[in-house]
Amino acid sequence: MLKTNSKKAKENIKKYIMDNFDGCNYGIDTPETFKETAEIILETFRNEYRNPWECAHHAEVASFESWAAGLPSIIDTCYYYNRSAVDDLGAILEETEAEKERFSESDAESLLSRLIYREIKNAK
Repeated sequence: MLKTNSKKAKENIKKYIMDNFDGCNYGIDTPETFKETAEIILETFRNEYRNPWECAHHAEVASFESWAAGLPSIIDTCYYYNRSAVDDLGAILEETEAEKERFSESDAESLLSRLIYREIKNAK
């Protein structure tokens, strides 16, 4: 099992993001670098997600999580809908079946979205 902030886990998350990027609905070809992909996803999130009833001080990461739960087409977040977030997260963190049991689906959905946000926000 990897820690979420380990180098290998971060590499796995970046690969997950690249594998699940889909710009076809936006007329965007898949970028060559993770940095370009992250910038596109972050810009799309910021352009699409306007939630006026949330407090101004509401953390952007929580807004990203809400946006991801709405199944945006720029990145496949179907772990909120028809795929197991526990399994996706377990693959990223290289967990055994027993280790995966510590997460509920909703906890795994939240953590996976936050890990995705962390990596796209910190892309360099």
